[in-house]
Amino acid sequence: MQRRQYSFLALASLLCLSLASADLVEAANRGSRRARGTLIVRPKSGASPRAIERAYARAGVRSRRGLHGLRGQVVEMAPQAIARVQRELRLSGLFKSVERDYFARANVIPNDPNFNAQWSLPRTGVPAAWDLTAGDPTISVAVLDTGVDLSHPDLAGQLESGYDFINDDADPSDDHGHGTRMAGVVAASWNNGLGIAGVAPTSRVVPVKVLGEDGTGPYSAIAEGITWAVDQGARVINLSLSGDSPSQALQDAVNYATAAGAVCVGAAGNDGADDPVYPAATNGAVAVGAIDENDNKAWFSNTGAWLSHVSPGVSLLTTDLGGGYTYSTGTSPAAAFTSGIFALLFSYEPSLSPGAAIARVEQGAFDLGSEGWDSSYGWGGIDALATLVPGEPGQTPPDDTDPEVDLLSPTKGSLMSGNFGVEVVANDNVGIARVELFVDNRKYATEVDPPYSFVVNAADFENGKHKLRAYAFDAAGNRDNTKNIKILTTDGVGLLVKKAKVVGDKVRITGQFALPEGVLFDPAVDSLSMALESGDGTVLAATADPGDIVLKGSKTSATVSPVTPNEGSVQFRTKHGKGDVYKFKIKAAKLDPMLSLDDVMNLSLQVGGSQLSQALSFQDKGSGRLVYP
Repeated sequence: MQRRQYSFLALASLLCLSLASADLVEAANRGSRRARGTLIVRPKSGASPRAIERAYARAGVRSRRGLHGLRGQVVEMAPQAIARVQRELRLSGLFKSVERDYFARANVIPNDPNFNAQWSLPRTGVPAAWDLTAGDPTISVAVLDTGVDLSHPDLAGQLESGYDFINDDADPSDDHGHGTRMAGVVAASWNNGLGIAGVAPTSRVVPVKVLGEDGTGPYSAIAEGITWAVDQGARVINLSLSGDSPSQALQDAVNYATAAGAVCVGAAGNDGADDPVYPAATNGAVAVGAIDENDNKAWFSNTGAWLSHVSPGVSLLTTDLGGGYTYSTGTSPAAAFTSGIFALLFSYEPSLSPGAAIARVEQGAFDLGSEGWDSSYGWGGIDALATLVPGEPGQTPPDDTDPEVDLLSPTKGSLMSGNFGVEVVANDNVGIARVELFVDNRKYATEVDPPYSFVVNAADFENGKHKLRAYAFDAAGNRDNTKNIKILTTDGVGLLVKKAKVVGDKVRITGQFALPEGVLFDPAVDSLSMALESGDGTVLAATADPGDIVLKGSKTSATVSPVTPNEGSVQFRTKHGKGDVYKFKIKAAKLDPMLSLDDVMNLSLQVGGSQLSQALSFQDKGSGRLVYP
């Protein structure tokens, strides 16, 4: 069977919200229902809290509360105003999403805090298999080992009565630790707010102590432990232990289990050799080797003609003595992992015979190594979902593909002012983990969910040229980035003054202006006006009407008399650059009389129906000479 791609839709189907009361659950079960008077809003990265509060006030939002762990809020308004408020918040440009709040049916997903550290579960499709079954309390796995920590909070509720064949008593307490670790891999409790989740978290473990505190035990105890566990009703016998010599007693015990409808799962051994170990190599047992997170055979994992398949066996987080947690590596946790899969399978189809169950596991494995069976990987890597539903893939292949990212807006050479949006598109064969926006080679904001929209405040930067770049990362750490996009920013409104000088009766101003998206300066119909104002009033004002403006290619020019002051001349020149950006130059001379000038003055420019402005802080050079910057 070839490697299969895995869809995360099966995982997503588990993600439902718990509701607070029975009447809400009843309502939700009738179908998706909207909550009255509430919206879920998620600001764009970089949007200032002050701007958001102003948008709330204008829209009529009554109250808001944060979404724990998420960058967003639930806002409340009058129920009859919800459509209007939703529209106004969307049009503000500050939010990446403004959506209605819906009810959902009550359900659960594991809330175990270390669930995300258990790489082996999603790697083998276990969460997808949980959509069908998470095990069954009537399906038990006998863990023949050093015993189990009977008081471990993640195991205590999972345990059946066991037995100690080393000390011949009914107290199978663990005095070594190995058995506790295997029991956690198989069936640690889930959704209890503790530690981890086992492969079959609603199945049970029968602790059978057949190894002493030094981690060793006689074949006789192991054989007796197998038959005793079968008599207690165990459907799966986990044997994360091995010896070098074959044994008729062990073979007879495995035969006994098979005849009773149970499967014996054995560790293939950690010698990195081809020599068989027992009981894994006995006829009828399932010998399990170990692979790592990248589907590579673990260096220590034994190989040979007796190998069934391989399971995760490197750095599996599991339970430990004293109520703790630790990582386990070896073919021992690999066998325990497979035992958990068998528990899921028997829970899903209890009538399966041992032979049919083993065939389902081997046929559902994804191919590794040489095509078909080989001595290093057996039939391949275990796949939980394909074991339960033949033909359905549950394993996620390694992600070696870089994501793709593109910075859509603003475009090169744009002049941006105020809070402006930056739109990034990113794609990946598996999924994007995050997108980062850099301004001038420094990270400005991060977005983890599409659409990847950012808000940048031009006031955070000096007026002039700046560079934007976006990076996209996937969960595997693969990365892509855009080229630097050079833009201009201004603390004004669409107006960036490069130089300005007032000397005597002369004024000279050069710079650039940007018109709203899609708007062009048409000198045949648009007038061009300017005004320079001090605290005492207007210093200079002039207007060039369409009939005054001469168009030559991308350039315009006009010479007019000022409105203020009474005498002089004003020359306008513009040149259309890239996109909506224009260069401009204003030269005025023989202005008389001039009002008193200030160190700080405001320049406004009106182009057609677009009003632009910028405050200018001049340096007083003496003798009536003011210079900006």
